[in-house]
Amino acid sequence: MFKLLKLLNRKMYYVSILLSITYSVAEYGVSFALAYFGTSPFTLDKANSLLYTVIILYSITLITHYIELKIDGIVYGLYDVQIQEYYFNKIQKMTPKKISDTHTGYIFNLIKDTSTLFIDLLWLIKDTLLPLIIGAIAFAYMAFSQNIIIGTICILISISAITIKYILMKRMNKYEKDTRDKHSKLTGILIDFIQNIFTVRKLNIEDFCTNKLKEKENDYKKSLIVTENKHAFRNSSFHFQMDLIYIIVVFSVILIIKNGSDGLPYLLFYFTLLNNIYTRINGASRLVDTNVKFNIAKNQLESFLESNITLTPIPTWNKLEIKEGIFQYSSSKTKILIPEFILHKGDKISIMGESGQGKSTILNILSGTYLLKHGSFIVDNKECTNSKIDVVFVSQEVDLFDLSIRENLCLGKDIKEEEILKLFDDAGLMEWYKTLPDGLDTIVGERGVKLSAGQKQRLNIIRGILIDKDVYFFDEPTSNLDSVSEQKITEMIDKYLKDKTYIIVTHRPSLKNLCNKHYLFENHMIKEVTTI
Repeated sequence: MFKLLKLLNRKMYYVSILLSITYSVAEYGVSFALAYFGTSPFTLDKANSLLYTVIILYSITLITHYIELKIDGIVYGLYDVQIQEYYFNKIQKMTPKKISDTHTGYIFNLIKDTSTLFIDLLWLIKDTLLPLIIGAIAFAYMAFSQNIIIGTICILISISAITIKYILMKRMNKYEKDTRDKHSKLTGILIDFIQNIFTVRKLNIEDFCTNKLKEKENDYKKSLIVTENKHAFRNSSFHFQMDLIYIIVVFSVILIIKNGSDGLPYLLFYFTLLNNIYTRINGASRLVDTNVKFNIAKNQLESFLESNITLTPIPTWNKLEIKEGIFQYSSSKTKILIPEFILHKGDKISIMGESGQGKSTILNILSGTYLLKHGSFIVDNKECTNSKIDVVFVSQEVDLFDLSIRENLCLGKDIKEEEILKLFDDAGLMEWYKTLPDGLDTIVGERGVKLSAGQKQRLNIIRGILIDKDVYFFDEPTSNLDSVSEQKITEMIDKYLKDKTYIIVTHRPSLKNLCNKHYLFENHMIKEVTTI
């Protein structure tokens, strides 16, 4: 929680607190004005004085509330984004196992819930808890000045109602957690189907998706019914206890009248003040409720983000080795064996083998995406752990961002358009480029949905070249290309990466011919070969 508070613009938040206190004092001041001027006989002068006082007080509430809303809109709007950015940075450090075991839609829903609930918590503290304290002081002052016993009873009932509600809410933790978990899973699968809507259409599986959503929805519904039943019981018992205060107030006023005093001012004071306090007490119970939900969501989120491993970058090296390496996916019994793999600076290596043997896995191990279960990762004859090299990984699965072509390729670097178009020409993309409505500023859509597989793959290679690092990993870089386009890409790799170090996972002879060393996977074990 304290880490999230550091992101808050505290100066503006404190200003908003002062405005909220001013608003509350003016609002409760109306009750005191009614009690002061509402005595019998109620003359015209008293009515005029009451009118002017109420106008002034309500003017203060209107002005302070207007300014407060403007400040809150800015503070909380920016804060919501900052909290999500904070968790995005933590997600980047998640272990590969955590990433693969957790649906991104599920994590996104937890991040959104955590952010929203924490902002609600801050808002409730400012706009409910502080005004409630001010109102309670005003109520206690009037109640104790009138009748100490009545005042004490009212305070005890309020404390009892809030305490019982808090205890019931604590008992509901497990139900809230289960409901939130099922809601996050429902949201996660919905996001998954939306992100892959074209796959849904191509496979004509609308019924399957609908049934799957219904299945998750039913799980959520069952849990929600249990939780809301307990909510209803908790809130009803709370309201019953708080309504007793109104009965006590009426009884108190009757006693005042029996003693020959004017009971109307007290009745006006209590009923107007209690209405405001009652609203704030409900808000205070919401605050407790929100705090419980926030902690559940935050703890669930933190459980996914914990155990992150910080990988130490290796700035310079001449020789990388994996010896007696063993890797195993958590969902598979198959072990991928790497008895020995050597990469010298300047090497150009091909890795071959049938699908599912472990070709992509070894690239992920070398890049630090996956960690070896057993074995040694040796850098310049020195064993290293939790280390990674600086590499451009051109994956077979191309995911472009929902940005322009230029932004996807340059990634914030200032690159001349002529340089980009030269690469387009080399990749055989110029004819396609001429058809683009906004040139390089054309938006590619979510995950590059507006582009063909071949276009995305070539853009991915161009992006890799523009990143310009010393080491490159290519995972089937021409899998979606015809023979003509494949030849162009082969020539580009030879032309632009001649002085680089690279590894290519491929079945294509033209790409193998670029390499000076070759490795082959058989029976999930890699070995160096001399012939291809």
